[in-house]
Amino acid sequence: RECKYLEERDAAREEAVLANQRLEQAKVNHAAYKEKYTLQAGLVTKLAEKETEAARLVGEKTDLEERLKDLTTERDTLAGKVKDLESRPCSSGTAPDADELVIDPNGEYRGFTRAALVSRIFELEGHQLDAAKSSFDNAVAQLMVLNPGVDLVVEGASELKEVQGGVIVSPAVEED
Repeated sequence: RECKYLEERDAAREEAVLANQRLEQAKVNHAAYKEKYTLQAGLVTKLAEKETEAARLVGEKTDLEERLKDLTTERDTLAGKVKDLESRPCSSGTAPDADELVIDPNGEYRGFTRAALVSRIFELEGHQLDAAKSSFDNAVAQLMVLNPGVDLVVEGASELKEVQGGVIVSPAVEED
């Protein structure tokens, strides 16, 4: 009977050793699983961060594409304006010669056409005539104020007439 108990004991010891080996293996597997789980949790966190960053970058890319589109449109518009300005007469960008600087020191009439210059001359002549008339009327008014007791005759007087030899005459017409 002792043999039987010894055999059972030996078998139980073998089962205990196997159970301890399985327990140790389970502990190792559990530690590896925990390590993998921790690693996986870190990867999931990093994945979420990367997805957020990717979404931000996609939005930034869209904004940059819109800005690029706007800037391209603005560049094309400015290129058109440059072409237009380059095609205008007298926009060659050459420096004015000395005669031009004497006549037009500020470059006010540089881009004008001949017709525009003639029109401007007539306009200035009209202003000059208006200024002369205003000055003449002012001089007559001052003479009347300074000589209140004298009855001045102003009929026939004009800012365009001259006194020659004691007589008021119209100026001679100048020919160009």
